[in-house]
Amino acid sequence: MNNNKLLVLNIELKDDKESIKQYVDYHSDVWPEVIKDLKDGSIVRMRIYIIDNKLSMLLEVPKEFRLEDGIHTEPPSKVVGEWSRIMANLAKNVGGKPDTWKETKLIFDTEDY
Repeated sequence: MNNNKLLVLNIELKDDKESIKQYVDYHSDVWPEVIKDLKDGSIVRMRIYIIDNKLSMLLEVPKEFRLEDGIHTEPPSKVVGEWSRIMANLAKNVGGKPDTWKETKLIFDTEDY
């Protein structure tokens, strides 16, 4: 029996080629401390997809996982905090602040039929 659930989150990057390239480049060689922090926490698996400046993150997490508790250890280590600041700087500004990951709502699943 699978004791995990899947969460899907979305965010927009700044709509410029350099920001998008930087984000993709950072994620082609994620810092080991960031990976360790995710794996030591509750993240079973994380995948990020991109189209234009829009990102979708798929998080496989234990059923008891609460997104409001965050995906990184709190308080973050110095390295993970720096990673998070860099990623936030590449996000689209919304109301003067960087966009944040927002959870989507499941509206259809073939498993229901």
